[in-house]
Amino acid sequence: MSHSEIPCAATALRDQLFVSGTDLFALGHYPGNPVYPGALMLDRMLIMAAALAGQAFGQEAWARRVKRVQYLGVVVPGDVVGLDVSIVERDGDQVTCLAVAHVQGNARVQATIVCVPNAEPVSAPLECDVASEAPALTHPDIARLLPHRYPFLLLDTVRSFTPREHILATKVINRESPILGAHPPAAYPASLAIESFGQAGVTLFCLSQDNASPAQVLVGLMRDVTVHRTIPYDTVLTLDVRIDRLRSNAVIFGGDIRIGEESVIHVGSLVVMIGPEQPLAGA
Repeated sequence: MSHSEIPCAATALRDQLFVSGTDLFALGHYPGNPVYPGALMLDRMLIMAAALAGQAFGQEAWARRVKRVQYLGVVVPGDVVGLDVSIVERDGDQVTCLAVAHVQGNARVQATIVCVPNAEPVSAPLECDVASEAPALTHPDIARLLPHRYPFLLLDTVRSFTPREHILATKVINRESPILGAHPPAAYPASLAIESFGQAGVTLFCLSQDNASPAQVLVGLMRDVTVHRTIPYDTVLTLDVRIDRLRSNAVIFGGDIRIGEESVIHVGSLVVMIGPEQPLAGA
């Protein structure tokens, strides 16, 4: 649950997040050792940054670009997280905000977010790319590789992959996910689409490491994420992910989140830290 406070000033907003082990995320991120998802934290930051920029513009605004996100530590059940967003620069029709999530004064997430005026456009459906062939990996296959579980296993199929290089995966988008709550937003959250992108990349990492299943996956850094348009419901996302750098305990991804042939989100780079690997039964 979140408790909003009165804005500190016209150039800042403050909020609090109370994290419990009975919250929905604990079912699937990660079972038995839950960590509050960075995607959900980023989503709160994007909403707050857009609200603050809207005050500056005197009209609605939306988060168009994430220049940089650093994940500096984990948020776990029992934490009370302070969320502070402030305007650090205004350049014409762009406002740059610094968002910080902290626990007892120690930063856990820090993001630089660029917002533009006007309400976030709700995109009309695009012609999605529906596969006519059997997938290379099904949903149960992916669950064998990733430590995520329902409702935070945000990947449905893998269409094709080349180990150590590239993967094409899919995520069906509708309003049925309990993560969206009883009243889903007008468009699917970009932060959850980015989470699917990351899960596709980690799947490729596993497929490049003799199908070893990591015990834990933590995002370390993300840069140069551009939201080209919003994501409508009742469509299929294609996660087009490449590996830019691969190490035994870390991997750097880049690529695009597409609907059909159109990129809806571009991810410049996403750095993921990989925990100790656990060989799969029979692998």
